[in-house]
Amino acid sequence: MSTDRTRNPRAIARGSVRILAGAIGVGVAVIALAGAALLPLPSFHVTPPAQTVTPVPADQERVCPGGLLDLGNATDASSLSSIGSPSLVTTATTSVAQRSLQTPSVHGGGGAPRVISTQAEGSATRPLIAGAQSQKANESDVAGLAAAACGEATSDSWLVAGATTLGSTSLVLLSNPSKVQATVDLTVYTEGGRAEAPGARGLVVRAGSQLVVPLAGIVPNAQASVVHVQVAGGSVYASLQQSSVQGLAPQGVELVGPTAQPAQNLVIPGMTVANIARLSAGADGGSNQLPAVRLLAPGTTAAHVTVTATSETTPGVGATSRITVQGGTVREVTFDHLIDGAYTVQVTSDTPVVAAARTVDVGAAPSADESATAQAEAATQDFAWFVASAPLPQKAMLAVPSGSAPTLHVVNGGHTDASVTLTPKHGAATKVSVPAGKAVAVPLTARSTYTLDGVSGLRASVSLTADASSSSFALNSPGPLAQPITVYPK
Repeated sequence: MSTDRTRNPRAIARGSVRILAGAIGVGVAVIALAGAALLPLPSFHVTPPAQTVTPVPADQERVCPGGLLDLGNATDASSLSSIGSPSLVTTATTSVAQRSLQTPSVHGGGGAPRVISTQAEGSATRPLIAGAQSQKANESDVAGLAAAACGEATSDSWLVAGATTLGSTSLVLLSNPSKVQATVDLTVYTEGGRAEAPGARGLVVRAGSQLVVPLAGIVPNAQASVVHVQVAGGSVYASLQQSSVQGLAPQGVELVGPTAQPAQNLVIPGMTVANIARLSAGADGGSNQLPAVRLLAPGTTAAHVTVTATSETTPGVGATSRITVQGGTVREVTFDHLIDGAYTVQVTSDTPVVAAARTVDVGAAPSADESATAQAEAATQDFAWFVASAPLPQKAMLAVPSGSAPTLHVVNGGHTDASVTLTPKHGAATKVSVPAGKAVAVPLTARSTYTLDGVSGLRASVSLTADASSSSFALNSPGPLAQPITVYPK
């Protein structure tokens, strides 16, 4: 009998059963694993105990630069003398406290810088505060109107103004309102580039005092300057006083606050041009007195900049200029075809820059039959600096100092119209519409205060203009609030 025929049918059946059972077992195992993967697994989560703490709004503090200063006299060419006290206007949502800063390097009294602050009184929101000062000088070598807003002390700021050529005096004012001394480094740029000045490093500004630094001691014979103020160990409010004399006749004075931080897009509201025809009619140095925008690209990279001046009131009136600014070198763009009026200046660049604008206002020429003294007094002029401003918060306060024709300039760089409510301290509120991409001018009352509502993202400045008397200051947003923090147990 053959082998195949001798196989046991039962053995074959048992093998088949085992194979089938194994296949079934593998299938069951696969299904079980798949099911386990699809079913939600048990989880274990513990939420750590934590508490969100919102800081209590702190009192707000602003520094007012103080009275105008005169550098040098008959006995000491390096001495500083106060030439009077400014008119100061303040406002806040709470009561306002004032105190003076010490000025150890200045002779004479009455014009000391002031610190104004709010009294929070347990408020749940940050109190608002504003202050502004103005002073009309009529000295033999310092004459003109100088107005300035009271500003917030910071650790980093830019002053775009100043010159140290013959007849020009520029003073950097460093005011320290805190209770600790501050160490300040000044980096000065001119048309010749960044100045190497070891004496401008490590300047100590004592607590509760103001230090005055003549710019000529750092960069002599500079036609155009920009000063970068950096502070270690505290904060200061930096400003710059610039005055000019031609021969024996003063040619104006101005107090200039910090401009906006370096950026690729800057807005200078309310550049006011007045009596421009008198410059073209033959005023001394008329070509140097045309409206101009001063620019600096910090660092070493060149900036390709477009500067546009657009009339606030007259469509189609304005000018555009394009310029390449080498890194670390100060340049100026002049406009020789503008007419009298207020302009919004827009600066766009492919790298961050700082900027400010300057205009000159020449007084009326004296008549031929006036005395020599009257002619000398009439042949006067003044200049004003207009700095770039930062976007405002939803609500702000405004203080208007003494001066002729005070005007609020509001610029809306957004894509939607804005409705601004202007409420004086005494009087009815006024609603002002600011169309998208446009600017408006609103007349103000001197020595008055206002609350501005609906100004989120807008930029604004105040100008004061009269015959041979002009000045300006920007409205800037306060520093950021302290944010709520989450506290976890150790």
